[in-house]
Amino acid sequence: MRDRPAPRNLLPGSLLCLAGLTANGGCRTAAPPPAPAPPPAAAPAGQARGLPSGETPAAAQFAAWLAAFNAGDRSALAAYHQQYLPYDVASEVVGSIDRELRLRLGTGGFEPARREQASANRVVVLLKERKMGGFARATMEVQAAPPHRVSRLTLEKIPTPDEFLTADERAASQLDAARRRRLLDGIARALRAQYVFPEVAERVIGALDEAAGRGAFDSLDRGPAFVAAVSKLLREVSHDGHLRFEFGRKPPFRAESPRDEQMKWGRDLNFGFGVIERLPGNVARVQIFAFLPPELVREAIADFMTRVADADALIIDLRENHGGTPATVALVASYLFEPPPVNLNDMFMRQTGATIESWTLPQVAGTRFGGERPLYVLTSKGTFSGGEELAYDLKCLRRAQLIGETTGGGANPTGPPNELDDGFRIFVPWGRPINPVTKTNWEGVGVTPDVSVPASAALEEAHRRALQEITRRKQTSAKP
Repeated sequence: MRDRPAPRNLLPGSLLCLAGLTANGGCRTAAPPPAPAPPPAAAPAGQARGLPSGETPAAAQFAAWLAAFNAGDRSALAAYHQQYLPYDVASEVVGSIDRELRLRLGTGGFEPARREQASANRVVVLLKERKMGGFARATMEVQAAPPHRVSRLTLEKIPTPDEFLTADERAASQLDAARRRRLLDGIARALRAQYVFPEVAERVIGALDEAAGRGAFDSLDRGPAFVAAVSKLLREVSHDGHLRFEFGRKPPFRAESPRDEQMKWGRDLNFGFGVIERLPGNVARVQIFAFLPPELVREAIADFMTRVADADALIIDLRENHGGTPATVALVASYLFEPPPVNLNDMFMRQTGATIESWTLPQVAGTRFGGERPLYVLTSKGTFSGGEELAYDLKCLRRAQLIGETTGGGANPTGPPNELDDGFRIFVPWGRPINPVTKTNWEGVGVTPDVSVPASAALEEAHRRALQEITRRKQTSAKP
């Protein structure tokens, strides 16, 4: 009865999706954050490799940001932003301190690969990820007057430019009509065999065949362009955020990777956790960016959750959580209930027709927070997949109050990718959750918070409510 469903695909290898934590690999504890270090001056920071200092205000300011980003120190990075780069002028992937640090750890930082444009107030730089070797394009614009504050920063993932491809990679990227047809046939086979909704699979296959028949893909002779066109159609027809077609390097974690490589990957991502801190009034906050496989994170989760077990109220921050493994969702949830197992979620599996139940664990390592004290969950429109599952489970069981924004709406899990050809793969959702309370899930609609506020205001609102509830409970217990 308490078997776990097959694991979902972990985290896409994209620099936009890799989860991470503060780059120093540790967690902040009960003390408030240290006073910010003095922000770096823009011009001296231009010593970053490939960007000589003093060349232009834009180049120097970009070098200052890149040096702060690559260092990954939370306080110093926040201080830099406060003086030079307001987050509201940055693209979404670096639009907050948490997103920026998550990106820093997921990519390992960036090295400048080539400057594409440069003027006094604008610079465009090609960047290479240190960990995965993927590429991004950064554009920064600065004000003309000193201290040349940033007026715009964008960062976007791009395919590997030709000059950085090896001969084998360049050959793998080439497509002709026969190879495009083989890939489309492989996608169709995978969808027919695995996709949770067979009727949707047939609609997607029909749309792909129609597009191919009218020549929509004929001019696409490179992998990235073909993937982009096919992916657009997959999204338009299926409306399923988990259905993904990819080309390129494999993600860093794979089931067949050696154990020590898997553990290093888990440590590099701080086991999927972010800030752990104690707010005023003995309210604890735990950030979770990703639910990594339980065999990699069980001991770390026991430590993290034990740290907050004595708080009077707990805030679980899922605003930057993009998903992960259902068994780890259940593991974390187990610390938020009393020992008798609780049915969190059921999973219908298309290939077998079976429905598998997911329960909290009767025993856990470390100390539980338990099921009696106030619990709050923070959400955003970017909360997705496994992050949504934990929020939805806790809401439906009336264990937590959700505060923030309606989530992204991705419920249907995927497993390991279907390898179609050299470098091409498709992730196919194979099941659908069935909540034991609502008899449905959050696919396409998201998880609606109990208290709707902008994600940026959710922590403050949750802390305020937690303090009120703690006070109310103390007053009630004090009455004769």
